[in-house]
Amino acid sequence: MAQSAPARTKINTKVTQPAPGRSSRRPAGRPGPGRLPKGPRMSGEARESVRQPARPVIELDFGILVYPPEAGGEPWRAVFTENGQRKYRQGATEAKLAAKLDKVTERLQADAANMERPGANLIAHYLDPDRLPAGQRWSRKHAHTQRRLCERFAAPVIDAVTCQDIKTSHTQKIVNAAPTAGEGDRVRGMLSALVAAGIEGGYLTNPRLAMVHWQAGDRPLPAQRVTVSGESALWVDPGEIPGRRRHRQARPGAGRWPARRAG
Repeated sequence: MAQSAPARTKINTKVTQPAPGRSSRRPAGRPGPGRLPKGPRMSGEARESVRQPARPVIELDFGILVYPPEAGGEPWRAVFTENGQRKYRQGATEAKLAAKLDKVTERLQADAANMERPGANLIAHYLDPDRLPAGQRWSRKHAHTQRRLCERFAAPVIDAVTCQDIKTSHTQKIVNAAPTAGEGDRVRGMLSALVAAGIEGGYLTNPRLAMVHWQAGDRPLPAQRVTVSGESALWVDPGEIPGRRRHRQARPGAGRWPARRAG
């Protein structure tokens, strides 16, 4: 008969006695040594630290470990592994650390390790011919057009912006920089392909960045297309169509021999 797994004991994170040589008083609003704050914004499982058994740790998703402050004045700290590297974040308060960990969670959840790079790297990745298979590479003319559109419209807006901080306001500004509606359509096509390549390459995660269109603003709108309202000009009334008998052609040999008389 298989034995059941031993029940996991609940760790008591409360300190019953103050540490020797330290005063039991602490600033208001600060958690005491070894104690988790009431109602933490970090939702996870609490356990003791491996290196410091008396110190509690909050385990979040994707392997993020949060260490509450042990004494007043110390910051909140977090440790996680991203792209094979061990990284750290800290905040003066729990709320400030939680705001930083929101971006970390977004990258880890999407497995997008390049989101911390600038927009210039995103554009370089998009224009890199090795990004596409050999049979699907751009023609020389299309590659020149895409490079011209990126250098003229995209680079001035997002070159120095971190990829994770690129918003729809940036992409809207890129499209609106086009002088005409026709050029705006070309820029919008370039932007749509740029966002798709960024999501595939781990630079972006939001497909809505490409859902923008050219806005005229104070510039003149293009002339509207003229359309025919109602019936088409090619429509012909049935009464105007010539009768069938008028266009009947004589069969070959008809009328060549006189008709045979009866009797």
